[in-house]
Amino acid sequence: MEQEIIKPETKPVAGSQALSPFGCFVAASGVTLMMLCMTGAAMVATIWAFSKLIGLPDIVMFGLLALGFLPVAWVTAWTAGRAWHVEQLLSQGNDIDVPVFKLGHYFRRT
Repeated sequence: MEQEIIKPETKPVAGSQALSPFGCFVAASGVTLMMLCMTGAAMVATIWAFSKLIGLPDIVMFGLLALGFLPVAWVTAWTAGRAWHVEQLLSQGNDIDVPVFKLGHYFRRT
């Protein structure tokens, strides 16, 4: 059975969509906060379990937790930029593009 992709004949007018700048901000911030919580919890659980498994002192575990914050911060910042970029594309009626995994890519003005 062959499936057909149905596309509208004309692009909907940007004002007819329910995507305002505030709506874009709410959606992007929600995704960003979710990514912060999920990656942060995963990082803390992994470091805690690893340090308890091999018997590291608590001061070393706290140091590893501080180092573990760096990738969590990078992922959170990248997600914030990407989410805002995607919300802006969708509010203009465009399709999303391929993600670029560079931190500053979504924060520079074009």
